[in-house]
Amino acid sequence: MVTVEDCILGNSALHDRFFATTEILARLVSSAPRAVSLAQLEAATGRPEKELVRLCAALSRDGLLRQDAQAQDKWTLTCDPSLVTLEDVFRCVMSEQQTRSRKTADRTPNDVDLLVMQAMIAINQSVFKQLRQFSLDRLKISAAGMFPSPRRALRDPGLEDGYDFAISGREASFSPVQVPA
Repeated sequence: MVTVEDCILGNSALHDRFFATTEILARLVSSAPRAVSLAQLEAATGRPEKELVRLCAALSRDGLLRQDAQAQDKWTLTCDPSLVTLEDVFRCVMSEQQTRSRKTADRTPNDVDLLVMQAMIAINQSVFKQLRQFSLDRLKISAAGMFPSPRRALRDPGLEDGYDFAISGREASFSPVQVPA
């Protein structure tokens, strides 16, 4: 049973496309810069090939993916993995939904439509702002383990290791001059 809390903006279909698209991009981010085949995506996501082809085509239209030149069943990112955010996923999913809704909406817009559209624009801007903060390369980091990188040893053994000091090269090479009294 799916509850409203399990869905983005209360829409289970939107949530499912968002999650599936995120799974695809997560696999590509973790494999970057290598291309990923549809078979690998199918194994990683558990989704059928037909759905994956449709989602990859949508990601390609939005400029996030491209088909590999050597193998048509492989996909690769078009940008650095650290640049892919959940905002990109949401924009892709929303553009696909808008394309679908344009096909079914044949009525003339009225004042209510305009008001709701303004509200949706404001809501989407807020959502985009929040999702922009989550880069998918975080998944690569968490897959490697959420352990902090080891600290570099300080060069002066007299300094306490518990503090991180940032000393520029100029200040580090500075040696005090003694002035005769």
